[in-house]
Amino acid sequence: MVISMLGITKGAIREEMRARVARLSEEERRAASQTMEMALLERPEWKQAPVVGLYLSLTDEPQTRGLLQMGLDAGKKVLFPKIDIREGLTWWEVSSRQLPETGTLWEPSPDLSVRKPLEEIQLFVVPGRAFDSRGGRLGRGGGHYDRALSRRGRASSVVGLFFAEQEVEEVPRQPHDIPLPAVITQRGWRKFG
Repeated sequence: MVISMLGITKGAIREEMRARVARLSEEERRAASQTMEMALLERPEWKQAPVVGLYLSLTDEPQTRGLLQMGLDAGKKVLFPKIDIREGLTWWEVSSRQLPETGTLWEPSPDLSVRKPLEEIQLFVVPGRAFDSRGGRLGRGGGHYDRALSRRGRASSVVGLFFAEQEVEEVPRQPHDIPLPAVITQRGWRKFG
């Protein structure tokens, strides 16, 4: 059920989303994540992208380790973001051996990774705190993905991964916010616009 959060601050929406996701059991989050993985793997956006920009999920986000492994198994280059204070998100190719075991906040090490241009990415898989039915996305508050997506190649695709419980009636938007063209939840693929 989509709950109205009109007139609520972004910070309050983030807190509500944390609470909603926390109410899901670990098994519910795992099952939802697997459903989302399968839905994305069937999409032409995934199948046709030799280079994927992926995030390493935190414990309260749809899990992406399965996508990482399936991408590598399929011969895709999988790039992960790293925040640079001057440049915003930079993108790095890593091997699966370099990834941490736990769902902690993680960034690639420049000593063990190869930096790649953002323009090489054909599919961006994007996390977020909340989304709405018009493609509005609320992130963690840094604006890093909005800036990166504003510079992406126009032929690239973008999809957000969210639990269905993260949908709100309307995400507050500012002029620099980049809407998502599509999201995947455990209920399936949704295209906007």
